[in-house]
Amino acid sequence: MITEFLSLLCLGLSLGFEDEKKNETLTKPYLSALPSPVVEQGRNVTLRCLGHRHNVTFMLGKLQDSGYRQEQRSAGYEAEFLLTHLEPKDAGTYFCAYKTMGSQEWSEESEHLQLEVTDDRNKRRAPPGGKVTRSIIAATCCCLSILLLFLSIFLINRCTQHDLSHEESTKR
Repeated sequence: MITEFLSLLCLGLSLGFEDEKKNETLTKPYLSALPSPVVEQGRNVTLRCLGHRHNVTFMLGKLQDSGYRQEQRSAGYEAEFLLTHLEPKDAGTYFCAYKTMGSQEWSEESEHLQLEVTDDRNKRRAPPGGKVTRSIIAATCCCLSILLLFLSIFLINRCTQHDLSHEESTKR
């Protein structure tokens, strides 16, 4: 009788433990971009998803494209998703989530990460001189302003000396 009771108690405890595991919520992961969330067109970026459990499956998604989904199993607490040869279409809002091996439920989504793809290659192809020309114009304007200032001071000084000498000659 005691053996049956202990067997039922162990069975009940183990079933209760499994139910507890199923109701357990997975905390929100953290998503980051390496080296930066602003990437030059044609370059690569790594999106790193960091979870709070090990031995999980990570998922990377994109808000603007419901069909975009990458999954990666990891024995550790993180997964890295390498995005290569980025184009403007790769820009957008990304997020990640994870699930344990025994569960079909995904964690809460990470905070959204805005990935920007810049087109700096066109700047390199543009003829040089845009910023240089503005600098030369600014320097020229400064020099002309200083020259006009000295010229004004010279003329004012000359006129005041002429007026003083004219006053002295009339006094005599």
